[in-house]
Order: sequence, then structure tokens, then C-alpha cells
Amino acid sequence: MHYLKSRNIAVFAVVSLCLFALSTYLLATLSGVENMACVQAAYFTGLNIFINLLISVMVGLSVVNALELRNTAKYSAGSSLFGSVLLFLTSFCASCSLPFIAALGVGSLVNFISFNHSWFQLIAVCLCLYGFLDSHKKVTKQCRVCQL
Repeated sequence: MHYLKSRNIAVFAVVSLCLFALSTYLLATLSGVENMACVQAAYFTGLNIFINLLISVMVGLSVVNALELRNTAKYSAGSSLFGSVLLFLTSFCASCSLPFIAALGVGSLVNFISFNHSWFQLIAVCLCLYGFLDSHKKVTKQCRVCQL
């Protein structure tokens, strides 16, 4: 099993812990939406911490798979990367914390993500899970499409 190599364990630990620490810091310090108002640390709940831990682990495993596949042209990290970006967008209310975003013309989209952050967290988990499973199949050579 390639996950048990000492280099892969170290890479997984560093990536997962850094991503989890950063996302938990964002949850604890930045504003979130609660009762239609910007409240500091509104998204700092047990469920959000668990979701951040889950996504951090999946992204860490996907990075390990990417390192195993770095010499081949079979790996694409798009879904894991997009899922981790969604994780950060659902960790805080961007319109509360970054008011200049409205000047860029994406304020309504960011507000939509902030008010419906639970659904976007579910999408982020699904994207990261798909990215991890896809890369795992390629590493273990169980991918039918990759063998063509």
C-alpha cells in the first residue's frame, strides 16, 4: 500500500494539518452569517470543524496520490482543488469579511454561497471525495479508462 511509505505519511500529515489549521483559523476568526447578520465566528461549529477535517484528509490523500502519479500524464487534480476552494468559501462570509468583493461584481454570488454554505460544503465534500477516489484508482491501476 503506497500510503504507508514514510515519505507519503509525512506529506499527508503536513498537507492535512496545514489545511485543517488554516480552515479552523478562518472559522474561528472571520465573520459568518447568522440570523441575516454578520457575526464573528458564526460558522465555528462542531459540524463545520468535522467537515473541514474530512476535506483536509481527502485533500492530503489526493496530494499523496498526485505525488505517486507525478511522472505520468494520468492525473488531474481539478476536482480536489475546486473542492478545497469551496471549503474556504464556506468557512467564512466573504461579503462580511472582504467588502471589496462587491466592487469586483461577484458580491451577489459570494452572498449566495455564504447564505447556503451547508449545501456548498456538501458539494465540496463530494468533489474532494471524487478527486481522491479517482486518483486512488489510477495509483492502484483499477481504472479501466486509464488502461486504454
